[in-house]
Amino acid sequence: MARSTIANRRAILLDASLILRDFTTAVAISATTAETAISNTNVAELLYYKAVIDVAAHTGYAAGSAQWTITIEASADNSTFIPVGTVIPTGIANRFQIPLSGEWVEKNLPAASYTNIIYVRAKATKTGSPGNLNYGAFLTA
Repeated sequence: MARSTIANRRAILLDASLILRDFTTAVAISATTAETAISNTNVAELLYYKAVIDVAAHTGYAAGSAQWTITIEASADNSTFIPVGTVIPTGIANRFQIPLSGEWVEKNLPAASYTNIIYVRAKATKTGSPGNLNYGAFLTA
């Protein structure tokens, strides 16, 4: 067996219950789409974690006028979602990592009861007319 190196140990842990959008099974979207929220963890109680977003290449990107914005959102009631992290892919395949903390999520949902911030989802918003988008997102430590 080959000796492990820093380069081949840079794995990101994936828990299937924390997948916001499964990149391996998702189909490309052509319009603004909010994913179904996961609700199995209280994201305000977690110390530090991150959202990982994998984006496939897409056409038609033009900064500000033809782009996709991918947002990680949190909610206490699965109805009113507040953005807690955002990325704007530039048309090339890429992986983004959005650092999050329970304190940050709680601060962004000040009206919510601390123990009820249990819904998290990914949402892709289309501005202008970029090409169809395929992406995946999950939460991890």
